[in-house]
Amino acid sequence: MTTLLTNSGIDVRPGQVDPAAVHIEDIAHALSLRCRFLGHTRIHYSVAQHCLLVARILDGMDAPRDAILCGLMHDAHEAYVGNVPTSIKILLGTAWSDVELQAEAAVLTATGLTHSMMDWRDLIRHVDRIALATERRDLMRFDAGSNRPWVLAGIEPHPTPPRKADGHRIGGKTSFSNGSRDSAACRFTPCTPRCSGRHARA
Repeated sequence: MTTLLTNSGIDVRPGQVDPAAVHIEDIAHALSLRCRFLGHTRIHYSVAQHCLLVARILDGMDAPRDAILCGLMHDAHEAYVGNVPTSIKILLGTAWSDVELQAEAAVLTATGLTHSMMDWRDLIRHVDRIALATERRDLMRFDAGSNRPWVLAGIEPHPTPPRKADGHRIGGKTSFSNGSRDSAACRFTPCTPRCSGRHARA
C-alpha cells in the first residue's frame, strides 16, 4: 500500500502529497495524537503541543501574525509523513528529506504560507530550538553529565514550561530536571506565557 488514509477519509500518497488533499482538521487530529521524541517523555506530549509552544514563544516576542502562523504550522507536514527524530533523519539522508520537503511544500501551498515561511524560516528555526531546549528541560530525563550533548549551543529554554493539552502548564515554576531525575511530580498551573524579548524583522 503506497497511500495513507487520513482521518477524514482522504487518500494521500507520501512523496506526492496533493495540496488539494490537505485538510487542517486532519493536521490537527494527527498531530494531537503523535508524540514528540518517539514518546520518550515523562508524560504524553504531542507534536501539536510543540507547535503551540513555538507559536506562543513567537507571540511573546511580538512577532508578526504571519510569523506566528508559520510557527504554528511549521511541523504540519508531519501529519502526512510522520515525526522522525533528527538522529534518524540523518541516517535516512535524502531518502527522508525528499519526502519531508515535498509534504511541507504541499502543506504550505494548501495553507497559503509558502512566501511567509520563506520570510520567517530563520526565526522559526531559532524559536524551534528554544522550544526544543524547553522540552528537554521539562519533559525529558536529560543529564548533562552522562548523556551525549545536544546541538543547542547558546540556546536558553523559555522561562515558561510547555502546556498540557488542557492548557495548563507542565512542571509549574520548577522543571522536571530540578535536581531529581526520578521525580514524577508534575504541578499544573494555568499560565499565559509572555517573553520580555522583542523581535525586530531584519
